[in-house]
Amino acid sequence: MSIYAAGVLVSIVVFVLIGAYAGMKVKGIDDYYVCGRNAPTLFITCTLFASMLSTNGFMGDTAFSYGGNITTMLLLNTLCAGGYVIGGLFFGRYIRRAMVNTMPTYFSHRFNSFRIRRLAAMITVASLFAYLISVLQGTGLLMETLTGFSRITCLLIAWVGITLFTFYSGARGSVLTDTVMCLFFLGITIFAGPYVFEAAGGLENLLDTLARNPETPPGLLDYHGNPRGGPEFDMVFYGITMGIIWLVTVAVSPWQAGRNLMARNEHVILRSSVMMALLTVIFLLYLYLMSISVIPVNPAMDQPEKVMIWAAMELMPPLVGVALLAGILTAGLTSACTFLSVVGFSLSSDILNIKFASEKSQLRFTRGMMLLVSLLSLMIASMDMASIRVIAWFASTIIAASWGYVAFASVWSKKLTERGAYLAMAGGFFGYMVAKLLKELAGVPLVNLFDPFFIGVAISIVLGIWGSKGQTKTIEEITYQDKIHQIPASETVAAEYVRSRYYGWIMVAAGVLVSTFLIYYWAIPYNAFVNQ
Repeated sequence: MSIYAAGVLVSIVVFVLIGAYAGMKVKGIDDYYVCGRNAPTLFITCTLFASMLSTNGFMGDTAFSYGGNITTMLLLNTLCAGGYVIGGLFFGRYIRRAMVNTMPTYFSHRFNSFRIRRLAAMITVASLFAYLISVLQGTGLLMETLTGFSRITCLLIAWVGITLFTFYSGARGSVLTDTVMCLFFLGITIFAGPYVFEAAGGLENLLDTLARNPETPPGLLDYHGNPRGGPEFDMVFYGITMGIIWLVTVAVSPWQAGRNLMARNEHVILRSSVMMALLTVIFLLYLYLMSISVIPVNPAMDQPEKVMIWAAMELMPPLVGVALLAGILTAGLTSACTFLSVVGFSLSSDILNIKFASEKSQLRFTRGMMLLVSLLSLMIASMDMASIRVIAWFASTIIAASWGYVAFASVWSKKLTERGAYLAMAGGFFGYMVAKLLKELAGVPLVNLFDPFFIGVAISIVLGIWGSKGQTKTIEEITYQDKIHQIPASETVAAEYVRSRYYGWIMVAAGVLVSTFLIYYWAIPYNAFVNQ
């Protein structure tokens, strides 16, 4: 067994052991669904980042940067970072006041409607189940590359780890493991970076090295990135479009905004939003700089998705490389656990909506649903069908297109009614899905402002306004909306506001420092080189 295979198996064992420990702490439904509503800032920040990053961040995004689009990713991530702050301020803290276990339940209570609850849950299950399959496949492929085991064997190993962990420990285990694994892959990535930078001639010389390298992808150092044969404007607009999509996604999706239901208080939501904004911009910039540092050493890789894997195996000491690859693997495992838990919760609590005699019976049933979902995802992932890619195309952002408007309007609109919300949610879902399939399968050129996401959102808003026209909100809807705007007495401690204000100033200072770094080490040297 190679050192890399051993590292993978050890990381999975540690992953499962942490889940077993967390499972022993589960005492009831609140523990299993929302971690007892007592998670501190560190835990919320880490579970948000771990579930967002996944293998896609370490493999897909780094490949895109390596191919010439680091500036595109920086633009995208900056907009995405704003989504955490906007989501926390204008949505996350309000759904926490609702004291619900799932986001579809929140919509049900807010609009006094079971059909909205079921529709929101069906959208959640459709989107995140596809995401679960995608992450399971990606984790299996990564494991296959590192261990040399067969694809089916790797899928089974990943499935066993994910299922045992999530089945037993639920949200409490997910939050604990996300925190441990997030701190691990953050630390090891930061520690491993200097080895990659040194191989490229040093971080301080990176821009000059890339500018003089004839094999550097076109546009890598330009504001627009690599246009890939198309207009430069389209690539810039792509970054803006995807940035807005992810801004809305992280602000309202159940696997991101839903983590706010676990927060100890509203100040934790605001502080973790700031920390997520910083990690999304600063840590990912560091990771992307690592990926483009491989270009002078190994340009034009056949499989750029493996750029960090190659760097770990070829540019780092073996133990450091093993630790980094284990970190990438655990990022995928933690994301898969998040998707599995959210799908299982929505399926058992919101779609089936069975009345149980006790919390113990409900807990047992939820675990059964979790096992069923994981088995189904394993079966589909093992088939390796091409159609899975079609599903994954719309999985990532369909929730934002479906209920992005409804989510914010549920808090702030005085006119949105139950009928308007239902039509808006359904219209956004089908509008996005049809447009996305037309783009990917029929080749319809839906780009920029006509991106399927914007089409879905536009349909959602139009139907929400039209569906509410001539309608009057019920007393239950008005009362519930007023209730979530009432600040709980527990949230008015002056000392907590003082601490939260410090986080705001930290974000301002970080913005100045990142801007200074990019101007001093990127913009000025680049312009000097161009004007030679």
